[in-house]
Amino acid sequence: MTDKKTFGLFIKSKRIENNYSQKDLAEMLFVTEGAVSKWERGISYPDITMISDICRVLNISEHEFITASNDTATRKMQHEAKNFRIIKNTYFWVPTISYIIALVTCFICNIAINHTLSWFFIVFSSLVCAYSFVPGFYYFFDDKKLPVFSVTTCLSIWLILFTCSAYTKDFSWLITACIGVLMGYVLIFLPIILKNTKISRFKFFITFSSLLLLTILMIADIRLWHQFNVIKAMLMTLYGFSPLIICALVCMTRLNRLLKAGCCTLFCGFAFYGTNYVANALFGGNENYYQVDFNNWQGCINGNISLICLISFLFISSVLIAVGFLKKNK
Repeated sequence: MTDKKTFGLFIKSKRIENNYSQKDLAEMLFVTEGAVSKWERGISYPDITMISDICRVLNISEHEFITASNDTATRKMQHEAKNFRIIKNTYFWVPTISYIIALVTCFICNIAINHTLSWFFIVFSSLVCAYSFVPGFYYFFDDKKLPVFSVTTCLSIWLILFTCSAYTKDFSWLITACIGVLMGYVLIFLPIILKNTKISRFKFFITFSSLLLLTILMIADIRLWHQFNVIKAMLMTLYGFSPLIICALVCMTRLNRLLKAGCCTLFCGFAFYGTNYVANALFGGNENYYQVDFNNWQGCINGNISLICLISFLFISSVLIAVGFLKKNK
């Protein structure tokens, strides 16, 4: 602790800053006015058991009490934290009140004009969707904000899709649209949500497997409304997802990052090169797609570019794998 005189001057300045007389301070601390006078004149220190009470009454921290000086950094942090809480509450309540006013206004107008609730439900679902993004239902949760945000926003988009579908009395596209929205959320949010969990090592495998399953469900739903060869469509889907699933499995191994990148590049290169072959085998098409003749770019442009891309993939993957092995063996 600092010397008694410095400490006394500090106590006095804080007492005056809070508009307390020596008598007021003494009464709040249950001591005599003379004891307070001795502190301020540097004759004695307060009893150690009174530190917490003095800090509370004078609105100072224990660090400030001991050093007899203002803790600027701490006070700045407290001030910024207070401002942040004000901004956070304003950011939440201003939009919330605005949404409520808009909702009540539309409710009254729909009843007054149409004598029933019709387009109000579209407004309601739209406002719920907007509210889920700004300010967001995650305001009511102290943790797990990202999962709450992703779930509530996805559900709110489904709600507005259902409302529009019911309003137009056309449900043929509803499930397909909902699955499409869910696929976007899985791709964006699922790897982030799984990042800090016990199964973070499998996050890409779980993500791509989920996307594959959702794509198959989407194809099955479309098949209910439109005629096409669903088996071929699903086989093409499996082929399209195969490099992603393989790369996810590679990422689960203990290889270093360069070896993983090299292996993934290699698999993607072969998958890219074979895409048209698989598509032609399933659906028919240009059988001369892979014809290569660098002297005839007009007639063999697809085959030439595909071969160049494959060679590029192989070169990049070879470099990454070679460097990865060198780094591993150092």
